[in-house]
Amino acid sequence: MAACNTWTYRGISSSVFRSLQQVGKKQGFTIPNAASGKFMITVVGMNVGFQYAWDTNAQTLLLQCDNKPMLLGCSTIKTFADKIIAESGGKVS
Repeated sequence: MAACNTWTYRGISSSVFRSLQQVGKKQGFTIPNAASGKFMITVVGMNVGFQYAWDTNAQTLLLQCDNKPMLLGCSTIKTFADKIIAESGGKVS
């Protein structure tokens, strides 16, 4: 069951995806080295789970928060995701 709507990001080339992985490592979480998968981040002691699908040809990334604490809103999570995508060189829709 999805906790939030799916967000679409554009301009996700191979180099942007690698940059996303590096930013993730600096933030303390690991994005798998695969076109689709799941990962978990911990924010102020709360676990937030994501699933993603990266279309390498269209250079789009579909990201969905699929597990979050009730107190943490989807808009807050999206703001965090948008910041990481933008820092990595992707385009926020």
